[in-house]
Amino acid sequence: PSIEKITWRIIPEANTQFAELVSGGVEWIWQVPADQAERFSSLGNFTVTNESTMRIGYLGFDASDRYGETPLDDVRVRRAIAHAIDRQGMVKSLLKGASIVVNSACFPSQFGCELDVPTYEFDPGKARALLAEAGYPDGFEIPFYAYRDRSYAEAMMANLSGVGITPSLTYLKYAALRDKVQNGEVPFLFMTWGSYSINDVSAITSAFFRGGKDDYAHDPEVIEWLTEADSITDPAKRKELYSKALKKIADQVYWLPLFSYNTNYIYNADLDFTPTPDEIPRFFSASWK
Repeated sequence: PSIEKITWRIIPEANTQFAELVSGGVEWIWQVPADQAERFSSLGNFTVTNESTMRIGYLGFDASDRYGETPLDDVRVRRAIAHAIDRQGMVKSLLKGASIVVNSACFPSQFGCELDVPTYEFDPGKARALLAEAGYPDGFEIPFYAYRDRSYAEAMMANLSGVGITPSLTYLKYAALRDKVQNGEVPFLFMTWGSYSINDVSAITSAFFRGGKDDYAHDPEVIEWLTEADSITDPAKRKELYSKALKKIADQVYWLPLFSYNTNYIYNADLDFTPTPDEIPRFFSASWK
């Protein structure tokens, strides 16, 4: 490595990070909100870069009554929610950068990620019609859980309120929410998944739809397809099985994939650093100019 010693500091408070960067206390920070990254981009003594990541956000639904009976048992309600969420608007105004809308329950670059799946455009009118068809013309109330990006959760809650659905937000730390999800205590949730940066569908789709603790669909066909695909090495057969699973997940809206995440980095303009999509900062390849 060109740089012989690195001191890594954990600074939880974002404004303190920014102050330290400006004063020279640190030379590099990451995971900076888009608005702050834009502010720093106008300062000549810093480099601001944005890189896509394999992490995607998603809405999860209890479609198998693990939590108990709710309106989410009806696929028309799940489809209504899918039409109610302005995913492109969120990408444009909140995530920005290299983020994109995601339609399939996987990251587009992953092996086996079928992209030709049913999709749900932002259409509040269609959402209201589906709710009425399902027997909820006046909407309903539903518990809603999240652990990060509260502004994203609140934007989606506003979208849902616009079609008559009233989510009641419970905002928890990740570990607490994970435990509740795996215990079957959550009917409706906003969470994310990064696939451990493994570029294969088995690292995401199978983690949530193969009958494990995070599976709120428990669809026997999907479980069968994923189990076989995860246990063979024939690429063509694996793709065929993953395609079947992902098409059914999208058709039944067991998940609503939302968007991919991106990461903003800000660092001293004298530092030669290149971010990568797997979110691993390779300081061993960095150097001072």
